[in-house]
Amino acid sequence: MLTIFAEIDAREWLTRPARARIVAHVGRFQITRTVVFIAAGILVSAAVRAQQATVAPVGEYETYATFPTSGATENITQGGDGAIYVTGMDDKVVWRVTSDGMVSSVERFATIPGVAAVVGVAPDDNGLVVTAFAKPFRLPPEGGGPPQINLSDVGPEVIVIDKTGAITATIPGQKGQAFNGIARAARGVYFIADSNASTIWRVDVERKQIEPWLEDEALAPGGAAPIGANGIKVRNGYVYIGVSGRSMIYRIPIDGDGHPQDALTQVSEGVRPDDFDVAKDGTIYLSSGMTMYRISPSGDATKMLDNVPGGAATMVSSDGKWVYWPTRGGTMPQRLLRTPIK
Repeated sequence: MLTIFAEIDAREWLTRPARARIVAHVGRFQITRTVVFIAAGILVSAAVRAQQATVAPVGEYETYATFPTSGATENITQGGDGAIYVTGMDDKVVWRVTSDGMVSSVERFATIPGVAAVVGVAPDDNGLVVTAFAKPFRLPPEGGGPPQINLSDVGPEVIVIDKTGAITATIPGQKGQAFNGIARAARGVYFIADSNASTIWRVDVERKQIEPWLEDEALAPGGAAPIGANGIKVRNGYVYIGVSGRSMIYRIPIDGDGHPQDALTQVSEGVRPDDFDVAKDGTIYLSSGMTMYRISPSGDATKMLDNVPGGAATMVSSDGKWVYWPTRGGTMPQRLLRTPIK
């Protein structure tokens, strides 16, 4: 189906006089249905499911792919196969985005039945590991009114998915836990940020064991939102943890046995984090509101992009050249955006 994003882009290009630009732009689309446009005396066939625009200079961004839904996205990761995986929270799916260098395509990689929300995602040697809520997390307050975030009883789950998109294991949590961001710590071992309790959980997916790895009141909900620890990443011997309600990012070193060493230290304050990412040099990239932030290893935050479509998750590509983020909100199809790292 031709998405509105692609149709607008195609018409804009086709009304321009330069034939070379018309042909180049059409060549970036994946053809799924033929739609005919006539412009400047040229008959052009173009239809798209997703698109990849030209490389943008710093300060600009491009649409890398378009999802066939307006449903909220939540998290993003890159698998060992080079594909990008995005969780569709309300659609209860994991999207898979691939590219041949000219065309990006989006497919429904996995559907997660029996849950209310698909949340975090991390790569595994045999596929993916995701977190999910079996019960709704938006509930009407006791006194009435619109639904509010309530993480006290969401039915947390860790779900293992193989390379074909099939579910191979489900590991349930307990009432009071809210499994959110997830990061690979070692083969078969993952750290999970709990957005309700002040805890980082260690999960062994082969043994199906969940145990506390770190407990600290700094990770508990508080401040402007009822969400505690949210995004989590393991980089360069540290675990980085974002606490949304407190607009804080912390980190803590890991010792040689995989245990937390010393105490949490503050990396950033003042920018509300969701699912961020950390580059190899320790720079944090974070979409917050309508701004893409770059936070230096010393904690200095600068606006990399401003007044751009926002999202809940940010990812640095495996080659370190791009920052990707899926959009969220509104009634139009969501997009996967990217900007180069310079």
